[in-house]
Amino acid sequence: MHLGASLIAIASAAGLVSAGINCNGAAGCPSVAGNLDRLISLANGIDDNRWYNSGQKIVCIQTNLGNTGLCAFQQNTGGAPGHSIKSLLRSLRDHGCKKCGSVPLFYPSDNNDSSHGILTVNVVGNTGGCNGIC
Repeated sequence: MHLGASLIAIASAAGLVSAGINCNGAAGCPSVAGNLDRLISLANGIDDNRWYNSGQKIVCIQTNLGNTGLCAFQQNTGGAPGHSIKSLLRSLRDHGCKKCGSVPLFYPSDNNDSSHGILTVNVVGNTGGCNGIC
């Protein structure tokens, strides 16, 4: 039993165990303006067939402090259509996330964030001027 726990600890330290769906975010996430429900409301206006590339901001809520804000974007993916983005954002909310979090691109059939990348909601230092659908 100790060996199993040790292997998990080692794999986690090495980054080999994926986080799966989670509500983790940057340190500034709790205090940034906006919330996941508002991002979902904005994302409902996205065309289901619009394609979003990895790293591209999808929806943002800009703060009054310049270009910082809460944004949804993909990381390490081959991209995804609007209908997938909307579904994944709802999955984050259903998981209990209020602001920030990440969900594997093919969740719930694949909860491994290292296989196909993730959709992330997090605070960003520069929204690129996006406030709403980007």
